Formats: sequence, structure tokens, C-alpha cells
Amino acid sequence: MKKLSKTLFNHINTYMNAEARPLEKSIFNYYFNDSSVDDILNSLEEFQNSDGGFGQGLEPDFKLKQSSPMATSIGLRHLSKLDNNDRAQKMIAKAVEYLEATFDSDRNGWYSVSSDVNNYPHAPWWEFKDDINMTVIDYSWGNPTAELIGYLYKYKKYLNNLDVYSLVNYAITNLNKVTEFNSEHEIFCYIHMYNVLDKEFSIPIVDTLKLAVSQLVNINQSEWSNYVPTPLKFIESGTKNFFGIESKLIDENLDYLIDRLDAEGKIFPTWYWDKYLEEWEITKSEWMGILTLEALLSLLKFNRIEINSKPECNS
Repeated sequence: MKKLSKTLFNHINTYMNAEARPLEKSIFNYYFNDSSVDDILNSLEEFQNSDGGFGQGLEPDFKLKQSSPMATSIGLRHLSKLDNNDRAQKMIAKAVEYLEATFDSDRNGWYSVSSDVNNYPHAPWWEFKDDINMTVIDYSWGNPTAELIGYLYKYKKYLNNLDVYSLVNYAITNLNKVTEFNSEHEIFCYIHMYNVLDKEFSIPIVDTLKLAVSQLVNINQSEWSNYVPTPLKFIESGTKNFFGIESKLIDENLDYLIDRLDAEGKIFPTWYWDKYLEEWEITKSEWMGILTLEALLSLLKFNRIEINSKPECNS
């Protein structure tokens, strides 16, 4: 079995601590260098606004400072892995308050971002266009609404107004009526939701998620250097359900990540911006830290790193 060597890991260790954003650096050091949860929370606090939502460029492809449901889903994704911490719980409670305040009853969910996104540097796919917004940046209801519903279910003790059980059932119905899938990002959000639901709600969507993954996963290694949904993209660090992805494909994807890290010392984004090019150079560097961290956590999950590392913190 191919593993990331100690020598290469030490090289990446230096890279992450020198060039990654403080957030990814703190997460990396938590898992691999025995650093504190408080370091992660300190970094996350820089992205959480006074209204409880997350913004400030947490999702590097749009630099919107104001809170957005999309950025808040990412903030809660991080916090949900640390929620045995009282400080993290307080941040989660604030985020839930933001989500209740911004819930769109007509949509029965949230839109990813507001039109304010256009006032800041952003990737072309985040351009807000009123007339065709649904087909440009928000064509799939579940992205990020399904993931957000999952967090509201997990942290329902903080809810005051929303009926989370109604929302969960609506999300399940929305997913199970689909037979042909074209948005891996929506399915990523449903997988995040699946992983926090109790069995009475998660079991009814397993077969549909397996169908979706079978249609969306790219199994051609020759194409993995492009922007495609590789097998590991559907497998969260804490989950044991691989939704029908064969272990052979997982092993191939892990070997591919090791080869990429061995060749380049980091993982590069497979996309680029066609505007705001000076800002893109900064964003590209931010994404390299994020993608390298994601690769390392996948390798850690499957015991593909030749080091002794701190176990994951899963709630």
C-alpha cells in the first residue's frame, strides 16, 4: 500500500505552516501537530460576522464580506467537528440565529449568496444576475440548503422559529423524487446532511444518494487533473458510508493524491478566474492550502501517512 513518506510529510508540514491561511494552518496543526482547538476557533471567529453568519471570504472564490448562507455552511461544517467545545457551541448558536433570520419561506430554504457578491472580487460562477440567478449560481435547491438543514437538525436546541422536522422531510422528498442527477455540489450538501441525521431520516435517502453518486462520480483517473468529482469528494472524513464507491476506486484516488503531493508538494486548484486576476493569485494560494489539507485528511482517514498523528475530533 502506497503511503505518504515522512520526508514528504515534513516538507508539507513546512509548507502548510508557512503559506496556508491561518484557518487551514490551525486545522492542520490540530490534526498533525497536537495544537489547540482554540487556534481553530480563533481563526474561524475572523470569518463570523456580528449577525452570526459567516463571510469575509471564508469561501475563497467570493470575497463577500457580508454573511451568506454559503459561507455559513462552511463555517458550520468546521464547527460541527469541534462541537464538544463550549466556545464552538456559542459560535454555532449565533450561526443558527443568522439562519433563522435569513430563512426564505418562499424558497423553503436559502439562496447561496446575495447580489452584494458582485461588489467584491469573485469567480465568474458566483456572479449574481437577477434575471437568471436560479440558473447561474443557485440552480439547485439543496446547495447549500440541504447541508444547512442538517446543521439545524443537529443543533435544534438553538432554534426558536423554524420547524426543522418539516424542513428535513421536505429535503428528503426533494431528493428522492430525482432520478437523474447533474449537480455533484448539491449531493455533497445532502451527504453532509445525511451524516448528521438520525437513522429514521438518513436511511430513507441512502439508496438515492447511492444512485446519485453512481451517476456523478468520475472514475477516469486521466481526468482527475480537471475539475471533476473524484471518488474521495463524496466521502467525508467522519463517515463510514461510501455510497457504493468501490474500495478499489478509493485506493486509486488515494494513490493519485500521494503522487500529486510527491510531484508538487501541494494540491493545486483545477480551476481559475477570468477576471480579478491579481486577486486570483492570492485566492489560488488560499485554495492550495485548503486542497492540500483536504488531501491530507483523506490520507489520514485511510491510514496513508507514515507518521503518528492525533486522532480526528468527530462529534
